[in-house]
Amino acid sequence: MRVDQLSNNLNAMVATQMQVNENAQTIANVANTMGDPQAQEVSQDLIDAIVSQIPNTIAYSANANAIETQQETSSMLLNIKA
Repeated sequence: MRVDQLSNNLNAMVATQMQVNENAQTIANVANTMGDPQAQEVSQDLIDAIVSQIPNTIAYSANANAIETQQETSSMLLNIKA
């Protein structure tokens, strides 16, 4: 396992988490400014924030799977060498 590959995946996961946090803040801001939940309308900002969560979830999962695969490969190579 190359350290730089693992580092790249971890950095991508951190960046994705930051995007998720920004989207969550946008969703919270829209909810707070709309006031009464029964009178809320769906705004474009809310739609954009919710929709952009989809690729973030996929990216986070993909990077986690890549790290898991790298660890399994490294473990297998160590077992072969031992």
